[in-house]
Amino acid sequence: MEVMNINNEETAQYIWNEALQRSCKPFSWGLDFGSIETIEGGTSFRVKTASVNIRLEKMGLFTVIIIPDDKQKNQIVCEGLILGSLVPAIDEAIKYGKISSKPQYRSIPSVVERVAV
Repeated sequence: MEVMNINNEETAQYIWNEALQRSCKPFSWGLDFGSIETIEGGTSFRVKTASVNIRLEKMGLFTVIIIPDDKQKNQIVCEGLILGSLVPAIDEAIKYGKISSKPQYRSIPSVVERVAV
């Protein structure tokens, strides 16, 4: 499926089908199912303390913007996410109020991590 040549509704469905619905974590966020919307280039929804926008950007990368209900807090923006890192990034932002600067590596089952001494 060519991700870049699809309309807004198809993009929103792609995000939900391939990332959000494949995890049980959105249930722990207090997801408001009635708030799910299609937006320009992606999807938007509410969780217990914030609004979440996910947009497909260039080259198949995503931008997540979390807008807290508490206007005293800053928006959390994470750009350049791959599809598989959407749920972990949103989960971290909702739980801790920030997205860490540590890179998220994918583990490769056949590779064993070793430390040189």
